[in-house]
Amino acid sequence: MRPQIPTDVPTVDIRKPNAARMYDYYLGGAHNFEPDRALATQVGLVAPFVRDVAHINRAWLRRVLDFLLSQGIRQFLDLGSGIPTVGNVHEVVQRDDPAARVVYVDYEPVAVHHSFELLRDNDNAAIAWPTSATLGPCWHTPRWPG
Repeated sequence: MRPQIPTDVPTVDIRKPNAARMYDYYLGGAHNFEPDRALATQVGLVAPFVRDVAHINRAWLRRVLDFLLSQGIRQFLDLGSGIPTVGNVHEVVQRDDPAARVVYVDYEPVAVHHSFELLRDNDNAAIAWPTSATLGPCWHTPRWPG
């Protein structure tokens, strides 16, 4: 499942802050730039708990993944994934089972671009960039009974 480079992702402007890279910064990751860190610092002045919330969210993700792994689940779909960094799905599940498969999905070009670069050498993880054409069928799927 080698990731294919998304050919229609716009050029990423690293001079503009980006929410996915700010989240990476809050988690202590390395996939962020000075504009991301500057805005994240400003947000932290207004909401000093933001870094703690990011870490709490990541800890919850680890607990959920550990449970799913204990139930034999080995394929994962992460919708609205952002940048898969610092303890994200593929890192957690492939530590337990290197053959576990993960597909990340995000609509945001910056997240898709960075995800592709991070996952380039991982045969069991990929990024998908949905378009309105590929998302359409999902929205028209019949509801589950009950």
